[in-house]
Amino acid sequence: MEFHRLNAAFYAQFGQCEEILTKEDRPYYVLLLEMDDLTFAIPLRSHITHSYCFIADNSAGQNSGLDYSKAVVISDTAKYINPTPVTIRRHEYNVYKQKEYLIKKQFSSFVASYKKEIRRRQENPALPISSICRFASLKYFHHELGL
Repeated sequence: MEFHRLNAAFYAQFGQCEEILTKEDRPYYVLLLEMDDLTFAIPLRSHITHSYCFIADNSAGQNSGLDYSKAVVISDTAKYINPTPVTIRRHEYNVYKQKEYLIKKQFSSFVASYKKEIRRRQENPALPISSICRFASLKYFHHELGL
C-alpha cells in the first residue's frame, strides 16, 4: 500500500474540472488502487462530512481518511503520478494497512453504485441528480468507466 502525489501534468490536464481536488500550496496525497483493469487515485482528506469515504482518524474532532467521492482514474501512471512515495502519519497508515481489504470492498461498492446511478439517469434524464453523481470526480472519467 503506497501513497503518492498527482503531478503537475495531471493538474494541467484536469485542473479545470471543478470536482477534482486541488490546492495551491500543496498537492493531495492519494492512495493508488487497481480495480477492474483501471488505476484509481483516492485522495486523503480531513474534515470529511459525507458517507462516501473511509475514516482512519477522528481523534482531533475531524474525520480524516480516504474520500471515495473525489477519486480519479489514472490512465497513465508514468505521466500523472509522482513516482516518489509519500509518508503519512504512522497511526493512519496502520489503519489503512489493517483495513486494506475493507477499503477495496467499500470503494468497489462506491464505483458500482456510481455506475448504476449514471446508467439509471442515462435511461431517464429527467430523474434528479443524486449526491453520489453531483459531487463525484468520476464524472470526468465516464469513457474509462465504460459509461
